[in-house]
Amino acid sequence: MILALVVCAAFAVTNTTMPSYYAVGKTARELGVSIGMQQKDAFQELLKADDSLITVLRPWKEANPKDFDAFYTTNKKAYPSIFEEIIGIAEGAELDDVNDTILLMLRPEIESIVANRTGRQFANDNCFDIINNAKGENAFVAHNEDWTPAYKPFGFVLHEDMAFASKDDATHITAFTYPASPVGFTFGYNSEGLVTSCNGLNPSPCKIGKLGRYFINRDVLAAKSIDDAIDRLKKAAPNSALGFGMSIGAVGSHRLYHAEMAPYDPHDSKGVDSDGHVDIIKIARGDTYLHSNSYTHEYFKDIQQYTSKSTQHRLARAAKMLAPTTSKLALEILGDTNDTEYPIYRHGDPNDPEELATISTALMDLDDALVYIYGGNPKDFSPVVVMPLFGYEKETKELGWAFIVAASAAGVLLLVVLVLSFILICICCCTCCHRTHRGSVNSAYRHLA
Repeated sequence: MILALVVCAAFAVTNTTMPSYYAVGKTARELGVSIGMQQKDAFQELLKADDSLITVLRPWKEANPKDFDAFYTTNKKAYPSIFEEIIGIAEGAELDDVNDTILLMLRPEIESIVANRTGRQFANDNCFDIINNAKGENAFVAHNEDWTPAYKPFGFVLHEDMAFASKDDATHITAFTYPASPVGFTFGYNSEGLVTSCNGLNPSPCKIGKLGRYFINRDVLAAKSIDDAIDRLKKAAPNSALGFGMSIGAVGSHRLYHAEMAPYDPHDSKGVDSDGHVDIIKIARGDTYLHSNSYTHEYFKDIQQYTSKSTQHRLARAAKMLAPTTSKLALEILGDTNDTEYPIYRHGDPNDPEELATISTALMDLDDALVYIYGGNPKDFSPVVVMPLFGYEKETKELGWAFIVAASAAGVLLLVVLVLSFILICICCCTCCHRTHRGSVNSAYRHLA
């Protein structure tokens, strides 16, 4: 499987619209250094092109050192390996200030804080998800990866081989990402067959010094199973700083879920001062689910949030189209430009402060175990990368103890039948042999043999 991934990665590198890199490390720091070294030139260019880093993130850090330190300490303690990887990336890229990588990891939280204080809105209404669990069709998760136009030339597929991973984590992760960032907050999959994709949400207020969205996303993508992913979300939720939407599935399984996380529980009497909360819904067999950059779970209907016009338009347009029960129909939605002002597939109009660019589109087929990644509009272009997903527990395995007991009983019964058949054959052979050679001087020898 790893050999197949390397071959796919080598093929992807030849396509200028979707480069691919393979990073390894005996430690998390080494892994980060490997990523940073490969992305050094791109990272240096990106730092010059990222307006938010220059005009928002760095100035916020200088003006609010205690708040930055609070985020720094909390996330380092909660996710030490991820934090070491981030520092390693900065070292490998030879950055003048390693904290730039931490600032980029905390971008959603910092921009939310600045927005709440100044009223300025940022382009965090990024991405669009489709989950399909229709009967008679392949299950899949499809995703539009939207980001600021400046990032369009820098997106790539990253394969992380983590020799240092504990027994509780996946040892290999593949995902779409950007320089300076570990995998996890866009779309990706791991060596256990788990797949995830994420959408930005804009709840208010952001909790200073709590867990950053990108750190949580990366931790979930290392989960060993769907249940493990859900447990990690529940563990992180009370201490979450902001929020996000996440689609979760697995190869060979029609168990599909969508999670929405928020920095407070709208049903708690403490209101915005309550702990964070995650709501997880199951996408039943026969259903499809669409999600963008607005809380849509019933549990969060009363949460305080900012929903952009782009999000409103994209969801409204998708609702008018045919239900995405096949991959073709899903790609029709993700590539739609019918709403010329706020299209689902976005071209990055610099005159519109809300408008972002669709950097890539992915369709992760959970039955065929393949991921298709598009560098252009999926309605008009073929995928630039096609890669195998890792295998996972099949649907029968997820039936639980009832299946295990039934399978064990069937195995024992088959063994008994085989043993009895063997004994019966031996008896027949011996009887025949005895009758045939009765009176022969060799009969006793033949019988003993």
